[in-house]
Amino acid sequence: MEKPLVSIIIPTYNRAHLICETLNSVLAQTYTNWECIVVDDGSTDNTAEVISIYIKNDARFQYHHRPIDKPKGANACRNYGFQLSKGDYVNWFDDDDVMDKDKLHVQIDDLKKSKFNFSVCQTLVFENSIENIIGLRSEDIFSKDFFYDYLTQKIVWMTPSALWKKFFLKSFKYLFDETLQAAQEWEFHCRVLSVCSGYNVVEKPLVYIRKHNNSITYNSNENDRSWHYLLARKKLYLNKEIKLTPKSSEFLQNYLLMNFKKYVRSRRIKESFKVFKIYIFPEKRFGLKIKFHAFIAIFSYYIIHKGHVFLKNVRYN
Repeated sequence: MEKPLVSIIIPTYNRAHLICETLNSVLAQTYTNWECIVVDDGSTDNTAEVISIYIKNDARFQYHHRPIDKPKGANACRNYGFQLSKGDYVNWFDDDDVMDKDKLHVQIDDLKKSKFNFSVCQTLVFENSIENIIGLRSEDIFSKDFFYDYLTQKIVWMTPSALWKKFFLKSFKYLFDETLQAAQEWEFHCRVLSVCSGYNVVEKPLVYIRKHNNSITYNSNENDRSWHYLLARKKLYLNKEIKLTPKSSEFLQNYLLMNFKKYVRSRRIKESFKVFKIYIFPEKRFGLKIKFHAFIAIFSYYIIHKGHVFLKNVRYN
């Protein structure tokens, strides 16, 4: 009986100098029935030349370009790769990380023995070379209250560590939100965890995450990153298909309100008005008086560098 096919989907952008190590780790898998779909986000280096060598030597590799009608970014590449995939299982991976040779084998075997729709493994962070291990990405990847603890980042696991049953992924209206440039993995995983009863956990590290100067995770523009973190949490808070518990709702409310006040106090008027528009104004729990105080506080801090008397009144009762 033929083993089920696994679709490994890798978005890439100008990583010709690193992606070989990633693809070599795919080649080294002890589980051999896989297809590797590389989706280029518009590289200007010699990525195409590098990957053409792998395709020539092994038909399991594919190379595609993000369609021009899709927004730039890894999210669109991941979603497009999923559309192209033919596997029964899906593993999104990153173009600068490395798979343990037994990753697919261990997680598929564990999923077959369980009732769950996806498996998550531990990950190690390395710098420069895989011999230079810094430590675990997160000590904890599971808890009894896994939705709330993932929401609040008490537990953390990343996209490359998860192996999914494809039919489960097809049950979602959309996968990665293509409007987010950060926290997209967190937002997607929160949506998943809000509807599942649990997931399989492999405590053994089966993924090695690279830390380096060009890594988005470790070197993003802080302002842009913090904005997309807020946007992701706003999307989750306003998602009518997710039934938030009171404590989850309270956490998101406090996060959004705290960041609004941070933008106002920092006199970042553009971000302050954006948060006012997408969160303060539509929030039904804020009356007109509170919304008025929020609006005035923005101008007060921006013009005279003060406005605490207004901002302190912007709160949940």
